[in-house]
Amino acid sequence: GINSSILSYFTIAFLSQWWLRTRYPRWFAKYNYIIGAALDGGTQVMVFILSFAVQGAGGTSHLFTPWWGANQGGNYDHCLMLN
Repeated sequence: GINSSILSYFTIAFLSQWWLRTRYPRWFAKYNYIIGAALDGGTQVMVFILSFAVQGAGGTSHLFTPWWGANQGGNYDHCLMLN
């Protein structure tokens, strides 16, 4: 679910921004805005596609294929308090 990915998003974002800013400051200043816009746009497109194609915003929802990361019980965050 959305809550299980927040920590990894912030960790990767912080480390990549720190690495680019310290190692390649001119490149960072020149391309940071366009890279951020591209990542935000890609995220919005995927959220839109997943909302309608998989999670049922347009009608019938379709479950992901069963695997260790997809809880077919409906709680994708694997939160013990919600089960």
